[in-house]
Amino acid sequence: MKETSDNDLLMRISEGDRHAFRELYQRYTPVLYPFIKSVCNNDALCEDIVQEVFIKLWDNRSNASNIKQVKPYLFKAAKNRFLNELRKQKNERTVINNRLYNEIDPETPEQQLTFKEGMRLGNEALSRLSPKRRLIVEMSTREELSLDEISSRVGSSKNVVKKLLYQGLAMMKKYEIIKYFK
Repeated sequence: MKETSDNDLLMRISEGDRHAFRELYQRYTPVLYPFIKSVCNNDALCEDIVQEVFIKLWDNRSNASNIKQVKPYLFKAAKNRFLNELRKQKNERTVINNRLYNEIDPETPEQQLTFKEGMRLGNEALSRLSPKRRLIVEMSTREELSLDEISSRVGSSKNVVKKLLYQGLAMMKKYEIIKYFK
């Protein structure tokens, strides 16, 4: 049986054909996931990125027939989504840094309570991190050091630092620390 071309699948997708979408998804997920995994090193995030790329394709299916080459399109979309995630993480580190470490004096009693609760949760979350992970999170948020700078200071590879930082920030999120600073 002859395989349907990418262009035919895109044409059918633009007409709302779910089977064509499923076929394209099954065709490209096995190559897209390892690409993202090579730069991300976080299984859950990799899966999310791949899913979001295909969700966006489906949401904009009326324009799918305008895509000339599927593989480069999907890889670029995945790369852009990953870069957006990095920017989001940097913004979250900045928020933590600004609120946790700069001793902002909230104006209303409600803001003061929220701030104190956020500080308590932040300190609790930091105290539960391993010493190395805590050091990396603090270097990233307090000192705003780059991954390369942290890597050279702690004597670990950039990938190890990135992984420990991501895990540390994920734990901060787990304790819902971020919601107190938005």
